[in-house]
Amino acid sequence: MTAQLPILAVAPLLFGAFAVTVGRFLFRRANYAVAALALAASFAASVLLAIRILSQGTAIYFVGGWPPPIGISYVADPLSALMLAFVSGAALCTFLASKAEIETSYPLKNSAFFALFLLAVAGHMGIVITGDAFNLYVLIEVAALSGYAILAQGRERAMLSSLNYLFVGSLGASLYLLGMGYLYIMTGSLNMADLSGIIGQLAPDGLSGSTALAAAWGVILAGLFVKMGLFPFHSWLPAAYSFSAAPAAALVAPLTTKVMAYVLVRMILSVFTPDAAWSLPAVNTLVLILATAAILYGSFCALAQRSLRKMLCFILLSEVGYMVGGAFLGNRAALTGTIYHIFADLLMTLCLFLAASNVERGTGGRFSDMGGLFRRMPVTAAAMAMGGLSMIGVPPFCGFFSKWYLLSGAISAGSYVFAGALVLSSLVNAVLFFRIFEIGFFGTPAAPSASSGEAAHGHPEPIPLFCDEMPAARLAPLCVVAAGLVAMGLLTGEIVRLAVNAVLPPGLG
Repeated sequence: MTAQLPILAVAPLLFGAFAVTVGRFLFRRANYAVAALALAASFAASVLLAIRILSQGTAIYFVGGWPPPIGISYVADPLSALMLAFVSGAALCTFLASKAEIETSYPLKNSAFFALFLLAVAGHMGIVITGDAFNLYVLIEVAALSGYAILAQGRERAMLSSLNYLFVGSLGASLYLLGMGYLYIMTGSLNMADLSGIIGQLAPDGLSGSTALAAAWGVILAGLFVKMGLFPFHSWLPAAYSFSAAPAAALVAPLTTKVMAYVLVRMILSVFTPDAAWSLPAVNTLVLILATAAILYGSFCALAQRSLRKMLCFILLSEVGYMVGGAFLGNRAALTGTIYHIFADLLMTLCLFLAASNVERGTGGRFSDMGGLFRRMPVTAAAMAMGGLSMIGVPPFCGFFSKWYLLSGAISAGSYVFAGALVLSSLVNAVLFFRIFEIGFFGTPAAPSASSGEAAHGHPEPIPLFCDEMPAARLAPLCVVAAGLVAMGLLTGEIVRLAVNAVLPPGLG
């Protein structure tokens, strides 16, 4: 059974998607329970896999029993196993927290949403664990197509925003496929382990000695940057996540950019190797410029927003710059920071988007609606405060430690402009979230709610505690994620030792 864990982490999601599709005609009332059970089974298998891999080492599963390079392999090493646990856990928390939202946002299409949700999660998990470069493209498209469909069901501009996302995302996937085509022509293989060895033989002194390999690397990078929304390929992201229904945004926003950043790290570590990937100074400089611009652009655009979810979307743009820039600083500390920030930002984004969903449902999504939030929705507000403090980089939250590694790597590399952008972004995040805290503590509701009302003398009554708070079923997953921000921060040393150092080359400085 242990040898089957890599496939068992993904298989329940595929069976669940099939079951809820058939169940639309047979047992529609049970579809939510079936989808939740599939997600729970996937999470349990992912946790068991992570425990096994972190204690015993890498496991490889040959799909259909065919070994590579002919067959497709699922490779579970310490990094991919831990990432699977994070992705499946995030999906489960989102699903459990969004039951009421799903019923109101997709009243006639529950079964379709459940199937698409499970397929999107399966696609993201397959991306994490596959050892085949072409299968990676297929899984990127599975995750993307499912994401387009669930994001299209939302507010009045959701469908148009999702269509824009589809066009841009298809361009990114095509660029990745083109780059892989170049690699296949040069190497004759699509297995990632094979590619790494063959590229090392074809370009022993770096990619500058092979125009075709350098072109392949450049095109692959362009495709990944489009898919993750790096500046200036970001135009689809704020609208797609802002106008979609809350359950869709809470799933896609934490997963897509982080999983694509994970793919970037995988390309550097497992396909090209750091020495080859960083052997083109002009590419490294250009990527750092784009990453710095992404950090600054996202941060300052967030300052101009007047709604919570739109602000979070622009913060997400700056977080993409963190991960991409760290991957190209060319040293161990920065790459450690990038990998750790993938995990940290997944939790932070999930926490904030779940909290934003509660706030939108309870008070409204605009800042002007959030007066007295810490009395009206104290649990949601506390969780949002924890997510905000982690985004700012306050210890002991995990966001502090990822920024520490990134800042150390930037200073070691002499990239002081990137280091300055990191610091400035944290300061802007402090302004953004403390503005929300001020409104939530000292502000008053724009209009009295039914639960607060006005006293007979015409003065507003004190805002009742918990008057707009969400039910426990929505709060429990949010509280688990918020607690995870602290737990991950306290376990930083173990995560870096077991999952990060295990996949970094020993000689990487």
